[in-house]
Amino acid sequence: MPEPAAVLLVTPSWTRDGGVGAHVQASATALAGAGLRVAVLAARADRSTVAGVSVLESPSLFDTTLPIERRLGDAEGFAVDAVHFHQVDEPLLVRGVRARAAALVSAHAYTGCTAGVHYFAPGQECDRGHGPGCWANLALRGCAHTRRPDRLPAAYRRAGAGLSALREADLAVSYSSVVDRHLAVNGVSARARVPLFATLPLGDSHRADDEEAGDTRPRVLFAGRVVAAKGLAVLIEAIRELDAELVVCGEGWRLPNARRLARRLGVERRVSFVGWLGPQELARQLAAAAVVAVPSLWPEPFGLVGIEALAAGRPVVASATGGIGDWLEHGINGLSVPPGDPRALARALGELLDDPARRERMGAAGRATIAERFTPAHHVAAMRDAYTAARSRWESRPD
Repeated sequence: MPEPAAVLLVTPSWTRDGGVGAHVQASATALAGAGLRVAVLAARADRSTVAGVSVLESPSLFDTTLPIERRLGDAEGFAVDAVHFHQVDEPLLVRGVRARAAALVSAHAYTGCTAGVHYFAPGQECDRGHGPGCWANLALRGCAHTRRPDRLPAAYRRAGAGLSALREADLAVSYSSVVDRHLAVNGVSARARVPLFATLPLGDSHRADDEEAGDTRPRVLFAGRVVAAKGLAVLIEAIRELDAELVVCGEGWRLPNARRLARRLGVERRVSFVGWLGPQELARQLAAAAVVAVPSLWPEPFGLVGIEALAAGRPVVASATGGIGDWLEHGINGLSVPPGDPRALARALGELLDDPARRERMGAAGRATIAERFTPAHHVAAMRDAYTAARSRWESRPD
């Protein structure tokens, strides 16, 4: 069967306002660069343009009161071989599109998890599928991780709808071993795993060591949402034990708590909160860092900042949980630590901060990891295979 030549990506927003938004833009760019005809349909789109990518906006995309044709807007007339949904948990929309083209749905995280974070306590990942048994775990085992239990019924229904959308599709796409396992446990049989790739521009890989020759302390970098599951509080506690600065790149509802914790521990002068950064500025912060920390409490579905750090030649100290093990090789390109343990995190960070030569070796190993496994070429090849497989399943479906 010939490879698909034209694809439509459907997503809530065409913006780089988070991990999924950055991925969709990067993936569309890579696919178009490889010769595919690519269109993107979003309910909200910014003005950024990508060569070879047609961006279509339909504010009514998720209005379930309208016919499918109205919701698709200008994309209705766009002839494609496959439609690829990102962050869409509506089986009706997938079913309606599948009447005219092969449909793929990406699972960027734990679609079938009511709480969305897929763990009970740090290091205790959930291994069950979505179903009525979740209620006992939400009530008794603490996996709800919310102060608003009144929102759980709606979240439970969304999880069920998300899984239905994945099962309706010709192929479900995941980006890590842990999410692929989550889909398998939930009965999603038609699956493909696709590698992500580093998307930031590369900064000066020697900048951190040059700065250490002066009077400044070495820098530890955290980049991500400032929410409880990301473990920033654990990292701030660890920094108290180190002669280092911490740069926090990100925003989130736990940011005021993080600032208060830094003040209470007496490290507020060594912790800089710089907010969300664009690609160029984040690349500069990576270049200025000695080590990148990923102190997650939840099982990260992948941890995109990790491969961005490795591509920049920076070793990573990260929690041994979730999909982090897909790219972190303990003792080779970084160090893994038990999640939620500030002392273990401080020891691992201290080992690398005190040993520039080891950091250099790990940085080189990290760049090799990216070159071998996480490049746009690897991503495009896997996506081509996924689109071909989905098209084949679609064409062999019963009438």
